[in-house]
Amino acid sequence: MKKVRSPIFIIACVLVGLMIIETAIYVQTLKKEDPIIQVSLIVYGSDASRWENLKQGAALAADDLNAEVTLITMSGEDDATEQISLIRREAQGGADALLIAAADSEVIKEYLKNDPIKIPYAFVESGTGDTAGLTSADNASMAESLIKTIDDNEKDWIKAAVIVDHDRRDSVRERLDTILNTDVPYAENVVLWERNEQEVDKKAQFFLQRQLTEEAVDVVIALDNSSMEEIIDAAVNLNKDVKIYGIANSSKSAYYLDNRLVRSLVYQDEFSIGYIGLSDLLENNFRKRRDHNQHNKRPIPFKVVDHNNMYEKANQRLLFPHVR
Repeated sequence: MKKVRSPIFIIACVLVGLMIIETAIYVQTLKKEDPIIQVSLIVYGSDASRWENLKQGAALAADDLNAEVTLITMSGEDDATEQISLIRREAQGGADALLIAAADSEVIKEYLKNDPIKIPYAFVESGTGDTAGLTSADNASMAESLIKTIDDNEKDWIKAAVIVDHDRRDSVRERLDTILNTDVPYAENVVLWERNEQEVDKKAQFFLQRQLTEEAVDVVIALDNSSMEEIIDAAVNLNKDVKIYGIANSSKSAYYLDNRLVRSLVYQDEFSIGYIGLSDLLENNFRKRRDHNQHNKRPIPFKVVDHNNMYEKANQRLLFPHVR
C-alpha cells in the first residue's frame, strides 16, 4: 500500500532543509568575516578613570567596526620617554592600530619622524601638529569661552593667575597662546605661574601652594585636568579662598564645581572624540567608509558649565561617565 505524505510533513521537511542551508551559509560567512582589529588607545597620565568618556566613545565605534580597544595608561603625567616605549611596545606586540593622546607633542613628533611605526595611528585630544589625524575640540575656542565666562562673572579689577604647566602638549599650548594673545577684559592684572628649572621636578601642588601663599590673587585659571586637580589640592590643603576657573572634566573638578570652589568649567565632548577618532582611523585604513561625510569635518562640541547647570541631562552624561 502506497503511503501518502501529509502536506504538513512535507512543509516541515522543506523548512528543516532551508534551516540547514541557512546555517551553512551563515557559518561560511563567519569564516569569511574580517578579523577583529586590535587597537591600543595610549593616553598620558596614570588615571584610567580620567579617560572613561574617551574610552566609551572609542569602544562604541569599535563595536560598529569589528574592533577591540585596549586602554593603555602611563605611570607618570608627561613622561614622553615612557609613552614612546609604550608606542613601540604596542606597535611591535600585536596591535593593528594606535590611537594616541600625546604626552609631549614635540618629542612624540620627533620620535615618529625618526623611527616610523609600521601600523596606522592617529591622535586624540593632543597631537603633534603634523599630517597624522587629530580629533579634538577647538582649543582656541574653548579658551575664548573660558575668558568670556570669567568676564561675565567677575569684576574687571581682579588679579588673575594663569597656571603654565603641561604645555608640552599642543592642546594646552594652544589654549595658553589664546589667553596670552587676547585682550584682557576680565582682570586688572594677569600673572603667570610657571615652575622654573629648579622646580620642574617638584610636585606641582607644592609649587601652587607656595604661589597661593606668597601672591594674592582673586582668580586662578587652569588649562587642563592635571593643573585643575593640582590647584584644587593646593587650595583645599591651605583652606584658601580663591576662585578657580578652567578647562577640565575630571571627576575631582566636577566634585569641586558642585562645592563651588571651582566656579566654572569648559569641557570638550570626549565621548565624541573617542568615537569619531577611532571611526576615522579604522575607516581610513581598514574599512570602506560608510558615507562620504568625513567625521573629522564635524567640529567636536564643548560646553561651559557651572554649579547651576552641571546637573542638566546633557552635562551629567559627560561629566559623570561612570553613572549612566
